[in-house]
Amino acid sequence: MTWPDSPPTEPTARPPTAPVAPAAPSATSPSARTAPRRSGGVRTTLGVILVFLSGLSATFGVSSFWTARALLDENTWVATSEAIVNDPQVQQDVARAIATQIVSVVGVDDIVAGVLPGPLSGFSGSVTDKVTDLIASAAVLAVRTDAFINVWESAVRATHDQFVHAVDGSGGAITLTSGGLSLDLGGSFAEIQKQLDKRGITVLDSIDPSSINLQILLVDAPGLERVRTWVRVLRVGSIVFPAVAVLAAIAGLLLARRRWFAVIGGAIGALVGASIVTAIASSGRDRAIENISGGVLGPASARVIVDEVTSGLDRALFTTCLVAAVVLVAGIVMAVLTSRRSGRTTDVAPTSA
Repeated sequence: MTWPDSPPTEPTARPPTAPVAPAAPSATSPSARTAPRRSGGVRTTLGVILVFLSGLSATFGVSSFWTARALLDENTWVATSEAIVNDPQVQQDVARAIATQIVSVVGVDDIVAGVLPGPLSGFSGSVTDKVTDLIASAAVLAVRTDAFINVWESAVRATHDQFVHAVDGSGGAITLTSGGLSLDLGGSFAEIQKQLDKRGITVLDSIDPSSINLQILLVDAPGLERVRTWVRVLRVGSIVFPAVAVLAAIAGLLLARRRWFAVIGGAIGALVGASIVTAIASSGRDRAIENISGGVLGPASARVIVDEVTSGLDRALFTTCLVAAVVLVAGIVMAVLTSRRSGRTTDVAPTSA
């Protein structure tokens, strides 16, 4: 039996191994990207909301400015007056108002009562009504002439100055009566007299046209006060809404990480604002007609004014929607391109590492 040359070696003792700490997540790992993405998403959401409100306010500002301009601008006022005088129903209203005023100024009641014998003087009211109808029929023809339109336009321009002074609360030669806003149509008397002469009616031939002062009530006092209130509100809106739009747009674009999404939100806000303004204008149209119907402005006349103002507003809203649609399409295209570019960068980063 042979013994080994050397005794067997003892197994070497291994030192205890320390616990290995988990590796820190790399910058490209999902856990490292979660917090920044979540923070960026919140900021982008808030930015989109702010720019959305900016688009909404911008549309309200444009609508307020345009409507106030339509009510206060002299050329728009005259264009509205031309629309009034060219409307057949309004021609009847204006002619009847002029005829009634002439009968009152001339004193046809007294003339007829003095001509009729005592027992028949009670019929003077019926005769006066017939005379009023005759003058109104002549006045309708006069209203359609260029001479009357020139008189009407001059009267409206003068009244517009008074209206602007009244709205501004400034002084000046304001001759607004307690009844409301009136038109001085004294220059139209000669044309009406001419039309009566053509029909063989000489009841006004003895009247000096220069002595006639026809004051036709255009808008009564309650209607005028409502228009004043509208103009003041619109003026405030045309200043406040644009200011809010600018501040919200700047804050939203600075806050949003994905700014093209904010731009898209602003375009959508403008389109929503245009829809809201259109709905308000449509629902409030009948109420506006009712509010300014007074004096010579009956429902037909008031409808012409409201249609004239809202037609200009419709054009402004159409332009706003067109611009918003272009911005919306551009924003969507740029957002898609930016997202694709960001995705390619993310895919290339791990490979290069």
